[in-house]
Amino acid sequence: MIEPIKLKTETVEAEFDYNKIHDNCLVDLSLDMILPPTALSIGNHEYKGQTYNNNTFTYGEFSAIVAGSKNKKTFFKSALISSFIGGKANNYFPNFISSRDSDYYIIDIDTEQGSYYAQRAFRRVADMVGNVYENYLPFGVEELEPEEIIKFIDGLFEDPRYKGKIKWLSIDGVADLVVNSNDIVESKDVAMKLKKWRKDNNCHINCVIHKNSTSLKATGHLGSYIEKKCETVIVLEDTADYKVRNSPIEVNQTYSRGAPFDTFYFKLDDDTLPVECELGETWQ
Repeated sequence: MIEPIKLKTETVEAEFDYNKIHDNCLVDLSLDMILPPTALSIGNHEYKGQTYNNNTFTYGEFSAIVAGSKNKKTFFKSALISSFIGGKANNYFPNFISSRDSDYYIIDIDTEQGSYYAQRAFRRVADMVGNVYENYLPFGVEELEPEEIIKFIDGLFEDPRYKGKIKWLSIDGVADLVVNSNDIVESKDVAMKLKKWRKDNNCHINCVIHKNSTSLKATGHLGSYIEKKCETVIVLEDTADYKVRNSPIEVNQTYSRGAPFDTFYFKLDDDTLPVECELGETWQ
């Protein structure tokens, strides 16, 4: 078994520079701070008579999709990615507004599914966009160990082909970056790694994680750390009291640093693509 990542306490203490940290972390209240650029908005809000798109997913931050098993987490992840790319995706979720202004790279990592189902999910993005976006790079890493997945992501950010050009990273199955999601040290290390990736690369990182069976919280200590550090936490819930074929999924923003979006619903259409719907709609 791969050992959890450990902090090198001696090295950290030896390199600690109080004066440097003091100067770097002191907040200058005289500066007019600018809101980080938005990658993708869901909905809008009014402020002082003006309408603004919600800064739901901004660059330099990370977010989480939290849901139980088979509650269409991967479908919703595909909707976010395709909407960020653009094309015809707006036909499925008109309330999603992309601010992508260049041909950035989008990395989509699936840690859970085998090659057949992973590819089927990845192809869904092209189906929603209407074409294959050449800078969309999907990776199925089911066979990798947690430490290998972390090193692989490190490598992607340092790869000369992509360095400085990755603006959206999706990790579908972030719990597979740890050996034990209830290990406090290991979970904290991965949460800190997410913070470092999003800050150093000024990209948005979207994580998919299971919810606790008895609450709407993300599972384990890993889920707790991620929720505390997230810019946006979105919870998906099936609206049916019992399993109904293609019952609408309720989408709630449970945590937000910016203006939250209103609750909405989605289902799967006749092509098995996610599409926004009204509550009570089913697959005809």
